[in-house]
Amino acid sequence: MKLIEDTVGSIIFTLRIGSYDGDIIEKVTTDEPFDFVFGKGAMLDTFESKLEGLTQGDKFKFTLSKDEAYGDYMPEMQIEMEKQFILDQFDETIDPEEEIVLDNFLPMLDPEGNTLSGKITFIDDDIIKLDFNHPLADADLFFEGELIALRPANAQEILDGEIFQPMEFKDAGPDEPPVCTF
Repeated sequence: MKLIEDTVGSIIFTLRIGSYDGDIIEKVTTDEPFDFVFGKGAMLDTFESKLEGLTQGDKFKFTLSKDEAYGDYMPEMQIEMEKQFILDQFDETIDPEEEIVLDNFLPMLDPEGNTLSGKITFIDDDIIKLDFNHPLADADLFFEGELIALRPANAQEILDGEIFQPMEFKDAGPDEPPVCTF
């Protein structure tokens, strides 16, 4: 079997920037591999194209240039907002003081309703500056890894584009209801 559309792949990998010996940005191990339904947009198209056709046990090593990954850093993606406007967006269940912290990411909606995360880069009494560039903008990405498992996707996974997680019911004891875990 090959990794193609509507199959579920499980990969481990190390992601570095700068070179194959550069700083490690992410390391996915066999303890918690990355599982995905191929062809459903769970990752960059260019990343998937490098994995297409692999079989279980195949190792991979490739680079995605910044143009194939997250593109150029764009200064115009930095915006300044009134602090009070942002504070007004929080409901009573969230403490804004815990969220409005340098280097924290705030989710916001663009005019089309898409969620974007802006990194807080400046805070004062009146203004907050957010950077909506991807954290890996301007970076070439270096991947090394292995396809450790492969199977056909089931109908629900194909429809949802997400991995099916079976539920397990555990009996909590004779006097307690069963507990459902995912």
